[in-house]
Amino acid sequence: MTDRTDKAEQQDLLYQQLIQSIQSSPGATSPALREALTEYVMQTNFAEESPFTPESELPSDLQTYVTKVRRHAYKVTDEDIEQLRRMGYNEEAIFEITLSTALGAGTRCLTRGMAALEGASDATTDH
Repeated sequence: MTDRTDKAEQQDLLYQQLIQSIQSSPGATSPALREALTEYVMQTNFAEESPFTPESELPSDLQTYVTKVRRHAYKVTDEDIEQLRRMGYNEEAIFEITLSTALGAGTRCLTRGMAALEGASDATTDH
């Protein structure tokens, strides 16, 4: 059991380092924007349209793109990327926006999946 615990702790540490790297490294976008994107996606229901709120620190011009990446990343097209370029975002900024959005979506799925597993293991130990 210790081996399994050590591996889980190592994986958690690596995941935290990944989050830190994506959100805090120098880049074309601010760390505050990257963190806000990740948090927004983690807190948003995938099935609903959730507009950016004025206090969210998220530029409204990213709404359509972030929603598309959050809900249907496989549907992102060259035209979507070109639209961001026309809005003034360069390749590095678009990559950081996409990565931050994907990190939020992945973290949301991971968290919900782990909660479901914990609920399932709780259910089996109650009987």
